[in-house]
Amino acid sequence: MCEQQYFLEYVLGYRSPSNKKADKGTIVHKVLEILAGIKLSQQNDKDHYNDDILGQIGVNDYDLDHIIESVYNYYSSQFKHHEWSEKDLKDSRLWVHKALTDHNGVFDPRTRNIVQPEQHFDIPIDKSWANYKYDTKDGLLEGQLAIKGTVDLITEVNESTLEVVDWKTGKRLDWATGQQKTLDKLYADPQLKLYHYALSHLYPQYDHIIMSINFINDGGAFSMCFDKSDLSSTEDLIRKKFEEIKKCKRPRLSKTWKCKKLCHFGKNTFENNDSTSPLLEYRDGQVCEKGNYMTMCEQIRHDIELNGMKNVVDNYTVPGYSVGKYKAPGSTE
Repeated sequence: MCEQQYFLEYVLGYRSPSNKKADKGTIVHKVLEILAGIKLSQQNDKDHYNDDILGQIGVNDYDLDHIIESVYNYYSSQFKHHEWSEKDLKDSRLWVHKALTDHNGVFDPRTRNIVQPEQHFDIPIDKSWANYKYDTKDGLLEGQLAIKGTVDLITEVNESTLEVVDWKTGKRLDWATGQQKTLDKLYADPQLKLYHYALSHLYPQYDHIIMSINFINDGGAFSMCFDKSDLSSTEDLIRKKFEEIKKCKRPRLSKTWKCKKLCHFGKNTFENNDSTSPLLEYRDGQVCEKGNYMTMCEQIRHDIELNGMKNVVDNYTVPGYSVGKYKAPGSTE
């Protein structure tokens, strides 16, 4: 949506606070992950499922509403920047039950043959174009491009076909364009293509992978089928985006009303600390009105124009942050 927002978050390591709707979605996803874990434990003839938040759960005597409330209590206690209310718990409970019962319950994990819930992947791209090498203040940084992510749920349809189930609690929108995602647009969706690429490497014995995205609050489920013939176009997509980012000397700033209303970096200034401090605009007609403190976004834009991207990376990167760091969905860090 905005190259500079991407640069601040994924290159420099600044994290914008999550919004409540997204965190409620995390609650729903966690409950569904637990149900998938319970089903996988049953498939493996185990009496209990061990969850990293709720601990040991009996696979034959659990209480779904208790699980929902326990997960809600955990995340609402972790995300203290929100004001939580009884309505939020009610919404979380409603959304879980919709995910389980809509479409005649076909997306209930307990009705599926579970392969893996919350499948993490870190897949290196073994191509010459995927090599990188950069000079940094800490020395030479070089390696191979890898794609990282987490797939909500992988299930088996038959011996040649997997089905990925991904639940969405928000609107069925492309946030970069504001347009609704149609079936044709979902076929071209980079996230789904990356999921297919990663799973084709993790589970090469399967020829077909169905991607089912269930927008539980906005239109229901959409399913797309990919096979190995789609891999080359996905790899080409990755290559083009990687080369575009490598060539970038000044991240594009998509200046809109969203900057001041929605973007953390467009609403806040840097804090005074050992590594950064807010900068006053000292020129007329520049990134903000003369004499005002620059927002984080404006200050980074100013310093890139003045000193270049490498200098900004050297001086603004969050201490201890690595550009290869991956934050898994549901992480409370």
